[in-house]
Amino acid sequence: MNTNDIFIRNHISATTLVREGMRIPLVHAMTGVAWRSLRKIWQDTYGDATPLPGRMPGNTLSYIKQGQTSLLLSTLVAVYLTVEKRANPPAASQAEMFIQAWESRKFFTKRGMAIDINAAWYAIRDVKAELVSWGRCKQCKATYIFDTELRETSKCPYCGERDIKIIGPGKQ
Repeated sequence: MNTNDIFIRNHISATTLVREGMRIPLVHAMTGVAWRSLRKIWQDTYGDATPLPGRMPGNTLSYIKQGQTSLLLSTLVAVYLTVEKRANPPAASQAEMFIQAWESRKFFTKRGMAIDINAAWYAIRDVKAELVSWGRCKQCKATYIFDTELRETSKCPYCGERDIKIIGPGKQ
């Protein structure tokens, strides 16, 4: 794949991510698209409204404390890890794989259930970097974000079981 193809694919991914509401610093980190181009994409998408100012929560558990559900984030992480494992071509960018996983949320969310795209990215990043534990329920065999400090993540979000096996992020 030549440089122009990669450039175009990164810009398409960046445009998709900005339209979905991802913050510009995260889009930049994921795609490498220049800040000026990202601001232009934001302006073309949202008009004169400026990107949200201020700090974002810096990790998955912060988002869960603010109301993101462990169930939805865990499901999205599991989908991303599967997409990453089956990426075809293997040279698919991180942004393209994330967008594939992000699109899948339509199949497991109902009206009124929302996942913040920024929280979704932090959940994937934190699981892959092993900043949060990734466990498998011994009862239903589902994988999910696990943390004993938070009530929301101390048991399986799918069946409620507390018996867990901690596994690495590459395991499904």
